[in-house]
Amino acid sequence: MKQVLIHCKPEYLSQIKELGLYYTHSQNDEIDVIVPDIDYDPNNYIVDPDEQLCEHYGIDYDFVNDIELI
Repeated sequence: MKQVLIHCKPEYLSQIKELGLYYTHSQNDEIDVIVPDIDYDPNNYIVDPDEQLCEHYGIDYDFVNDIELI
């Protein structure tokens, strides 16, 4: 199964903890969240695949710096 690394702004740490997601602190002061990738749903009301992923895990996309497949 593919995993995704979501780089979040450091001020979002308390929400990540509340969501119970696995995270680490990166060297550039970001919060790195690692989650399993999900299948893109072209029929979802959210068109952007990154935003769909964040919505699925309850992450506020406004606090995301970058998302990458690992």
